Amino acid sequence: MNKKAILQYLNCPQDVDEKTQVLIDECIDEVKQCAHFKVTYQPFTLIHHPLMIKELELTLLSQDLEFYFKDCDRCIVIACTLGVQIDRQIKYYEHIDMARAIVFDAVSSRYLEECCDDFEKSLNLGLHTFRFAPGYGDLPLALNRPLSRVLQIDKKLGVSINKGGLFVPMKSMLGMIGIGATGQKSCLSCLRKENCELRKGGQRCYVKD
Repeated sequence: MNKKAILQYLNCPQDVDEKTQVLIDECIDEVKQCAHFKVTYQPFTLIHHPLMIKELELTLLSQDLEFYFKDCDRCIVIACTLGVQIDRQIKYYEHIDMARAIVFDAVSSRYLEECCDDFEKSLNLGLHTFRFAPGYGDLPLALNRPLSRVLQIDKKLGVSINKGGLFVPMKSMLGMIGIGATGQKSCLSCLRKENCELRKGGQRCYVKD
C-alpha cells in the first residue's frame, strides 16, 4: 500500500517515528485480513449542455464535472465497499486504543481507493478521467442516492445510505469516470487551484509514488 498516501490521510509528515511506522504496518496487515472488497459498475451515455446521464435523464449540476467530462461521450459509475467488518474493527479500537483506531481508519480508506484503482485498471477503459465522487468538489453528495439505486448497491454490495447521505458501511464509495478523454488529477488542471487550502499548505489531494 502507498504509505505516503496513508500519512497524508493522517496529516502527518513523511518522516514519522518508528513506532508510528510499526503501527501503520500492523494496521495494513489487519485491514487486508478484515476487508471483503465488493464492487459493481454500470456504463452510461453522456449528453452535454447541460451535462446529463442520458439513460437516467439525470442532470449533473457540477462545473467540475462539466470541466473534466467536456470531451467524454460516456461514463461509468463504480460503487465498492470493504464490508461491515472494517467498520466494526474501527469502532472496537475507538473504545480501547484511539491512536490505532485513527490509523486503522486511514489505512482502510487508502485500501478502498487502491482496491477500486486495481478494479478500474482491469476494465481496460482506454482514455478516461480520474474517479470523481459525489461530495468531492462541487458535485452534490445527494447524487449518491439515485446512482446507488440504479446500481442496486443494497442488493449487490450490502451497502445502504443513512439520513445524512453517507454510506453504511462507511468504508464504501461511489465514483464516476468519464470515458473518451484523459483527465488525471493535477493542480494545473484543477478549477480550484487558486483557492485550494491544501495547495497553500504545500500539500496535494492526490499522491504520486
